[in-house]
Amino acid sequence: MKRTKFSKNFKLSISHTTFSSFTSSMMLVLFPWIILSLTNSALLTGLVLSLSDAPLAVSFIVAYYVARLKKKKPLVLGGTFLRAVIIFSIFLVFLSGNKFWELLAIFIAFFIDAWIGDLTGQVHGFWTKEFLNEDQYQRGISIATMLNMVVTLISYIAAGIVIYIGVYNGFLVLMVGYIIATIPIIFIKPKSDESQDTELHSFRDGIFFLWNTKPLRYSLIFSMLTALTFGGFLMVIEVLVRFKYGGSPLILTLFLVGGMIGGVVGSIIGGKIKGNARSLLFIMALAHIPILIFIPFSPSYIFLIPDLFLLMILNQVENVLLGTIDYKVTPQDYMLQVRGVQETLGLFPAALSALVMGTIIQFISLKFVFYTMAILSISIVIEVWIARDLGDIKISSSGGD
Repeated sequence: MKRTKFSKNFKLSISHTTFSSFTSSMMLVLFPWIILSLTNSALLTGLVLSLSDAPLAVSFIVAYYVARLKKKKPLVLGGTFLRAVIIFSIFLVFLSGNKFWELLAIFIAFFIDAWIGDLTGQVHGFWTKEFLNEDQYQRGISIATMLNMVVTLISYIAAGIVIYIGVYNGFLVLMVGYIIATIPIIFIKPKSDESQDTELHSFRDGIFFLWNTKPLRYSLIFSMLTALTFGGFLMVIEVLVRFKYGGSPLILTLFLVGGMIGGVVGSIIGGKIKGNARSLLFIMALAHIPILIFIPFSPSYIFLIPDLFLLMILNQVENVLLGTIDYKVTPQDYMLQVRGVQETLGLFPAALSALVMGTIIQFISLKFVFYTMAILSISIVIEVWIARDLGDIKISSSGGD
């Protein structure tokens, strides 16, 4: 079957998210590393990552007010530029050389940047529903996640280089990344900004719709458990490198590159995979367990690179499958409300995960963290086994170019 072409608006939208993702992903490596270098505290490192996810706690409220905005484009444009201003402000603080103000600046900036990212992400989710035809959802989401993984891979390499040559050089890269990200938004022309034909629902309506639609309910629970399991994983890897492998920027970069290449491969597979959604998710969740258990027993960091590669393949296939399910089931007029609830309840556990994993490392052991993740993965397997309604959704690859 001939694929229909993706719209110009969709291409511009993913261009913006691609550049934004590069910058925010680089921050996700760079800022916790700075905290860890300044304090040697896994607990504080977990806390700063938790703060970056904290705005998701009110994402459903954000979605309600974003839905009421007739013109959403200025929100994305202004928000992205403000993120560049925030990075420049942190750079000025670091010129002072005061450790306390440096730490405080990173904590505050992480929180504000995540809040703005949530705002713009809500709008992009709404636009994606508008910019894609129904038969393009799986392919479109696959391409978007693949590009995200590619730029994340590049950003992790860039972060490793910056850590090696000096973290202060990273602020300029971050600032320029956000400035470039504003350019595609200028040319986007969403029809929803010109007319408001869709009915406005409250976040309460969104909660009821999501919970009463069983595929969305099970998708949400899956996302919550996954976020609780892997939300603090990057922090755990950074601590592993810092204390087990002597803080080597090379080893950290190898781990991140291996994982991100796996993410790219997983995104491609996710766009091509076919079958029963429940069966596919069950296999993916089950495969997490041995991969996680192997990590603390690895005799060398070399063996962890393919391990992280496989783990990211699984995670990205899951992301494409869940995204496809959500877009198939959710109508346009509920998109912002449903995404707001999903962001709050599905990703907020990531903040708890980073804090819990940091606490376990600080007061028990690094090895025990991976056992904890494996146990949590078992709960994901059980949830998919119970979620029989997901079996009614068939995944079939199609889409556009």
